[in-house]
Amino acid sequence: MSARRPSLLRARILGKRLIAAPLAAEPAAHTVSRNVRLLGWFNFCGDFRMYGPIMVIYFAQVTGSYTAAASLLAVKMLASAAFEVPTGVLSDRLGRRGTMIAGAVVMVTAHLGYAGAPGYGLLLAAVVLEGLATALWSGNNESLLYDTLLEAGREDEFPRHSGRVSSMFQIALALAAAVGGVVAGAWSPRAVVVLSVLPQVLCVLVALRVREPRVHGPLESGALVHLGSALRGIRRDPVLRRMTLVSALRYSSESAARLSPVFVAGLWPLWALGLWRTFGHGVAFAGFRVSGRVIGRLGAARTLLLGELFDSVVNFIALVKPTVVSPVLLGSPAYGISTVAQQTLLQRGFTDRERATMGSLAALLGSVLYALVALGAGLAADRWGIVAALLAIQAVVLIALPLAWWVHTHTAA
Repeated sequence: MSARRPSLLRARILGKRLIAAPLAAEPAAHTVSRNVRLLGWFNFCGDFRMYGPIMVIYFAQVTGSYTAAASLLAVKMLASAAFEVPTGVLSDRLGRRGTMIAGAVVMVTAHLGYAGAPGYGLLLAAVVLEGLATALWSGNNESLLYDTLLEAGREDEFPRHSGRVSSMFQIALALAAAVGGVVAGAWSPRAVVVLSVLPQVLCVLVALRVREPRVHGPLESGALVHLGSALRGIRRDPVLRRMTLVSALRYSSESAARLSPVFVAGLWPLWALGLWRTFGHGVAFAGFRVSGRVIGRLGAARTLLLGELFDSVVNFIALVKPTVVSPVLLGSPAYGISTVAQQTLLQRGFTDRERATMGSLAALLGSVLYALVALGAGLAADRWGIVAALLAIQAVVLIALPLAWWVHTHTAA
């Protein structure tokens, strides 16, 4: 397709703008500012979980077994995957704000279960609830941001606002890890979990202040019809179909995060692992913050392609010839920029009426691939070592490069 001709995807986006015209310029502008600010704080509070670095240790203390602790993490992932599609349909049918509030309330309940759990049973119920809450937010919160901008006719600003909102995840993770370590050392792991309930309560209060964007009216079709429409929408749009696969492959690569500390521990002292995590979150934070400007210059498709190519090269260098510098390179230096570019392309392709459902379908595929890649990497680590396992994960991610190249050549931005 010629670069001078507007793509079908772009033409459809321009058509959507007519549907989502704001009722008044000033109220719409105020809504954008309000929702963007609240989403940022919601992300910060939601990920300010001080128990993050010691979660497995805490679960093992409560259950008396590391095997039981690991099984709880697996159940949480499975629960999130199981609830993905139903919660996406719920968001499209009942609204973004209500789904966001419901997720926040469920997350508070889950954390109360963690804090008061005397044994495995209550922890099991709590991880299922956390999986449900995660699924309620997955697909919904990005849709809330895009719909807010669409209502004001400002959807072209999505990369900038998405980067700013998502950067709050990273700064929360970095700060929570540092504070949690101090609290755990001064008191106990359970004290860290108890204190982590408060930020989740703040999430509920923040969500209550969010305004529901008015992009489309209530849906008349049944839930199954709605789901079928979303599936057909992804299948029939070649750009969206490939972007869904890219999204799933990128998410599967995050399984490397659970194995990477083993590699880093062989090169750096154990006390430096916390600094390594903080550095990674800091790089991701910076990437999210500048993503809007980068995408504005290069376009979303080109940014995604270059970001994935860059990460593949630096990870290969870090793993093939390990040195003391390798931990700095390992991971995804372009994660923040690539993620915003990916979300921009997905949100442009999603339809207004099935936006959250389509996002949940993409997340479900990502969860399935994550489980398969994590299992395969674990087997590779046991048989050939940690470097082979991490290289295997990188090999899976390489599949996304030709898909991203195709999207780059078939979209205008």
